[in-house]
Amino acid sequence: MSSIPSNLARVPNALISQIIVGSLNRTSSEILRTQIQLSSGLALNRPSDDSVAASTISVLDDVIERRTQRLRNLSHSDAMLNNIDAALADANDELIEAKGIALSQIGLGSDAQTRSNQAKVINAMLENLMSISNRQYQDIYFFGGNRTTKPPITELLGGLQYNGEGKGLTADFGLSKPVAITMSASQAFGSLSTRIQGSKDLNPGMIPSTRLLDLNGARGFGVNPGTVEINVGGTLVSADLTNAHTVQDAIDSLQTAMQTIDAGATLVIASTGDTFQVIGNSTTIRFSDPAGGTTVADLGLTPSFVVGSGVFGADVDPRLTELTKLADLTGVSVPLGTVRLSSAGQIRDVDLSGAQNIQDIQNAFRASGLGVRVEIAETGDRINVINEVSGASLSIGPVGGSSTADQLGIRSFTDTTLLTDFNDGRGVDIVSGRVDPISGMPDPTRDLDFNITLRDGSTFDVDLSGATTVADVITSINGAASAAGFGGTGPGSTFFVRLTGTGNGLELLDNTGGGGMFSVTGLNGSHAAEHLGILGSTSSANMIGEDRATVAVESVFSHLIALRDALEANDENGIEIATGKIEEDILRVTEARADIGIRSRRVADTTLRVEDLRIQDMALKSQVQDLDYTEAAIRFSSLQQQLQAGLASASQISTLTLLDFLR
Repeated sequence: MSSIPSNLARVPNALISQIIVGSLNRTSSEILRTQIQLSSGLALNRPSDDSVAASTISVLDDVIERRTQRLRNLSHSDAMLNNIDAALADANDELIEAKGIALSQIGLGSDAQTRSNQAKVINAMLENLMSISNRQYQDIYFFGGNRTTKPPITELLGGLQYNGEGKGLTADFGLSKPVAITMSASQAFGSLSTRIQGSKDLNPGMIPSTRLLDLNGARGFGVNPGTVEINVGGTLVSADLTNAHTVQDAIDSLQTAMQTIDAGATLVIASTGDTFQVIGNSTTIRFSDPAGGTTVADLGLTPSFVVGSGVFGADVDPRLTELTKLADLTGVSVPLGTVRLSSAGQIRDVDLSGAQNIQDIQNAFRASGLGVRVEIAETGDRINVINEVSGASLSIGPVGGSSTADQLGIRSFTDTTLLTDFNDGRGVDIVSGRVDPISGMPDPTRDLDFNITLRDGSTFDVDLSGATTVADVITSINGAASAAGFGGTGPGSTFFVRLTGTGNGLELLDNTGGGGMFSVTGLNGSHAAEHLGILGSTSSANMIGEDRATVAVESVFSHLIALRDALEANDENGIEIATGKIEEDILRVTEARADIGIRSRRVADTTLRVEDLRIQDMALKSQVQDLDYTEAAIRFSSLQQQLQAGLASASQISTLTLLDFLR
């Protein structure tokens, strides 16, 4: 508070006036400030009132605004997850009803007309499930994964294509591990195929422009750019790779450091394309990480680069990217050839001769219009091909003997294809271990699966017991032919079987030159020849089998389509198979609902925690900014009394003259 000094008796009148006016002004200013505080309810109305408090309030305002936004995010996410749960519940009800219909059509009591009528009901359920999968909330589609602005399920080529991507959209909740607020239809309904996973490590080469982010690193944990210590003949220098973004950046930084001591060495990318090498050094060079660093270990530079030793660094394992050049891939010859895609009764021959990088392959497959997607595997060393269309089976094979599909590791029918993958996962029926019904002893003749008759009338039988892959089947057939005196070591033999050079399937070659029929017939009730796609006959010298290892989408939609078609065809076996698949779909939807429940619980718990923290922040801000009315009222009253006393004192002091002191 301001006051008027009591020692103002013997000073000039002008000074007295200045002091009195200044004192009264300060008191009046304090009264005005207090009045503003009382009217606004704030102890701090502008930053100049208290710069430290103003800074604290600014920080708290930012924190409170962030928490408020997170609460809005949480509220929106809670509504989104509740809607997804309701959609999954509706889907579950549809599937349970579909399963009930399917079970009622198995066995006695059902005829072709009844099943045909029920097929119409299943078709309506299929439409309902499509509608459920395309539900949205505030223009965000529930089941599009990360792609939420367009319907995730659309019709294509008589099937249903999944247009989504990713596992789900996330929001900022302030958590270390994000929570997805949408779900992919792949997780909920199984809308993508998974079998055509690249069978070949393409092992991309490292080039100067390769980003350090695209290296798995020698330790398998990526590359963490930092400081590198270089020991050249006992002299130690350091190189800072903190700002290095590409392989060339790292090489330049290390090279510059070595040149400062005239090391006479050059760091280069080794000819293998996946390691570093030091050349031209006249003394041993060692790279090391300072305490806590991992850069040298990540770049594979840990060995001692001894003069003339030809030591290479460790493999830094470059990753595939969309811009990786095909010429830098191991085992891939450029230009590429043509790949045949077959799906939903459509055939597209995709010419890849103009492809320069992985992205070109992706674009070419997408442009086929068959709902085929090419993705880089999570391991970063190969490409996968995804069938997006439920109800359509995909096949990828060569054209005219081209090896492009094999070089890229994406052929769907290869030597290593498992027989259990044939016929939409139903496998190949192979008879094995049968016994003579009279003696009870094993009878090899009852384990024969099919007979092959050549055009000259020669025949031989094939036993596929123990076969698990296509290569095993080829070996068994060629072995049986050789044992009968008709086989050989190649296509020029009397008889030979191999993978066809165009499309997919087994190709049987008959070089006997006879005029009869070339045929394959089943034995002992085995369906192996049928399931392998080679059952039948031809007058030609070669028989091209069907591709029974096509890749179908194991989804709710595929299984309902299969059930509908089986009911229409009065196929009881097909109905049974589809029913078993629908049971798996019900389990998948249930697991998806459980996942949504876990997410909802995390959102609810986070909401409570954020609300509590926001209240604490607001309370702290209130302590700094809000006014204590009791204290302010007392202060205002004191200031009024002070002003009144100051005015009285001023009036008395201002009337004193020199004569008052001469009395």
